[in-house]
Amino acid sequence: MPWIAKTNWGDVVLLLLPAMFVCTALSLYIAALRAGMKASRWALAALAFGPLLVPLFTSHKRLVILQARGRGVSLFKP
Repeated sequence: MPWIAKTNWGDVVLLLLPAMFVCTALSLYIAALRAGMKASRWALAALAFGPLLVPLFTSHKRLVILQARGRGVSLFKP
């Protein structure tokens, strides 16, 4: 396969990086909709920061659930 030796990997990264940011934005948009959070705000932030935003989203989602249910209620029932 001679085309592999001629591949400029910098161009490949420049194509895959924006695709990864868009996929992250779509997944966070759907997750925010399902959690009852502001979906468009999370999608725009994910377009800017990409996968680095996922831990922040997870902790914010947990805080939203705690605020909705109250502090004395357990989050998970066996």
